[in-house]
Amino acid sequence: MQMIKRFFSHSLSSEAGDQTAQNESPAKPLGTCVGDSKSCPEGGRLHAKIEGRYVSVLRIDGKLFCIDSICFHAGGPLGIGDIEDVNGHKCLVCPWHFYKIDIQTGDKYYQGLEFKDGKMLGGEWKSNGVRQRVHPVVEESGKIYVTLSTQPDAEAAATAAGLLGCGGPTAACSPSSRVESDGYAFDAQCGDRVLNSPPSANRAKVHSVGADGRKPSGQVLRGQYKS
Repeated sequence: MQMIKRFFSHSLSSEAGDQTAQNESPAKPLGTCVGDSKSCPEGGRLHAKIEGRYVSVLRIDGKLFCIDSICFHAGGPLGIGDIEDVNGHKCLVCPWHFYKIDIQTGDKYYQGLEFKDGKMLGGEWKSNGVRQRVHPVVEESGKIYVTLSTQPDAEAAATAAGLLGCGGPTAACSPSSRVESDGYAFDAQCGDRVLNSPPSANRAKVHSVGADGRKPSGQVLRGQYKS
């Protein structure tokens, strides 16, 4: 009788354990820790280098975003650019050529022109498509974690972060895609401009250095992107 009781007790325990395991949600992917939450308050930024790639984390309206630090166009320090609203889209404005890049999708926006009463006026804002790579970022236990969207687990990380347009198989920034900012993403000379920028960089000073979009010297390290 005792053996029967032990058998049923063990079976019930195993079934309960299996059921508990089934009910448990899978571990949420965190990625690489880039800093403490307190180091990136509302309106703040964190700049990091992950596997040789330069990225910037921004907290805007209580949400975290992560984008390649170096502008796709000419290697400018996009990560320290001003934030502007373009038709409801929060955009980083590159200090060198004032390109407006959506911090959530990586789209580059431009304003069309239209003639009205014999004058050329600014028209509707449109997208040139994704030009800057964005990355999933999550916050856990007072830490901020980034998963590069070129990594295999980017889709799971994007889902966990609630960023449907970042890292998924059909997204412009999926692991298998090529984004223009990939060409500058690993350039140390360009990236160090962002990493070494003061927390409250003076706008005039930022715009006065390399304002023509040309690097002082050196070769741009293109072709380092790996799918």
